[in-house]
Amino acid sequence: MTEDTDALQEMQYELMLFFRYQLRPHHKSSPALERSAYVLLNRLERSDPMTLKELSQALRLDASTIHRQVGALIRHEHVAYVPGVAGEVARRIAPTEAGIEALLETRRSYEQGLRDVVADWPQEKQRAFSGLLRDFNENVERIEEAPWPRGR
Repeated sequence: MTEDTDALQEMQYELMLFFRYQLRPHHKSSPALERSAYVLLNRLERSDPMTLKELSQALRLDASTIHRQVGALIRHEHVAYVPGVAGEVARRIAPTEAGIEALLETRRSYEQGLRDVVADWPQEKQRAFSGLLRDFNENVERIEEAPWPRGR
């Protein structure tokens, strides 16, 4: 396959802009989760309770970063330690009801931001964009050997 340098340059530029934009409405009075908390809670929502090591591997972050992020979520009562399997030494982390509610509230806010952006797109274009994003993310996950669960 031939490399299209122009397309790659355009993709990297558009991705930079994409990551820069915050899609949640700025007029919302309730605070949204920070991006790291949102990512971590999304991961925990779609899987069984995980150890700190498993979270570190899944999120491709070092242990100290995971400890700091989980510590903040524990202080806000968005996650809690739960018992693991019998004989397991490592504690597992799961979202609390408050954590799931904060996640859902933040997700609704992001979805409203997306809704505002794609409001005049036909449904086919919205689905095509969603499919391309999923293809892109799944290729990244394959390269990093760190697939994310989907569904649930």
